[in-house]
Amino acid sequence: MAAAAALTSVGALFSAEEAGSRAPDAVAVVLLVTAAASLLLRRHRPRTALFGTIGLTLSYLALDYPGGPELPVLMVAFYSVAAAGQRWETVLVVLLFGGGGALYRAFVEREPFLEIALTVALLVLAFLLGDSVSTRRRLRAEVRERLRAAAVEKELEAQSRVSGERVRIAQELHDVLAHTITTMTVHAGVAADLLSDRPEQARNSLATLRACGREAMAELRATIAVLRSGAEGPTREATPGLAQLDPLVRGVEEAGLPVDLEVRGERRDLPAAVELTAYRIVQEALTNVIRHARATRATVCVSVGRSAVEVTVADDGAGRADAPAHRGSGLLGLTERARALGGVLSAGNRPGGGFRVQATLPAPEADR
Repeated sequence: MAAAAALTSVGALFSAEEAGSRAPDAVAVVLLVTAAASLLLRRHRPRTALFGTIGLTLSYLALDYPGGPELPVLMVAFYSVAAAGQRWETVLVVLLFGGGGALYRAFVEREPFLEIALTVALLVLAFLLGDSVSTRRRLRAEVRERLRAAAVEKELEAQSRVSGERVRIAQELHDVLAHTITTMTVHAGVAADLLSDRPEQARNSLATLRACGREAMAELRATIAVLRSGAEGPTREATPGLAQLDPLVRGVEEAGLPVDLEVRGERRDLPAAVELTAYRIVQEALTNVIRHARATRATVCVSVGRSAVEVTVADDGAGRADAPAHRGSGLLGLTERARALGGVLSAGNRPGGGFRVQATLPAPEADR
């Protein structure tokens, strides 16, 4: 671009015809070529290129050489500085140089108005072209930055979803396996103790053990099927709910812990996530009673209200000396489940002895 400006300016110099001006010579050529050469700095130092070009152009005009050949160099300089994003500096230079030059040419040299207006218009056009290029570059940079930010946000969201999915899988596997494995362990211990003295009862315990294993496999397959399907939440067909509390309690009683089950309120269709969470709370609480409480009886109360489902599981065992400071992974997972539904879960020792897990799960009744 600098070479083209130099050739254009030198060609215009030798073809210019301006009455009373100094004839073209080597000095004029050197000034124009040097002004064009200063444009080589336009990418890295646009201001230096602009002011160098203006200074050499003023020197050229001060020596009374023909006006006009300097215009291509000035146009490239104005365009380059505006394209580099130096908008206000270019506007100021256009106003001072173009406006001042126009006034000088109009009132001192008495040049035609059309010629002056054409020169100023060409300088303004060069500025506007450079400014439009700068604006497009700035917009492209903003678009790239927004795309980069969107990509980063998408990656973080994907990582968050993967982490949430891992937690969900861990909760499902824990909830599915912990209760059944605990029940199986109890029955295996009973079978081992009674195998010699009471083989019939031992065989019953082994039969229950085998049934628990089959139940665990069936529920595990159902859970894996839900996870593979990519469903965001549990489905009523694939997950247990309040209707499965009776079989759950029977299994616990067969393990040696009497349980009093009471379901209050109107039987109505509840969201699958609420039913599953209520079932898991009862399951995990009874599992902890078998494993830790040394209790002789447990009570389960599920109350279905118009706006929420309340679940309470209590036992008459020894309680926990470190409650509520210590919570196992099961109770922590249930607490997270309840919070995800907008509910709350509390667990701690009962005033009269024993341990209690209580949860409230929002389940507004649908408008009829």
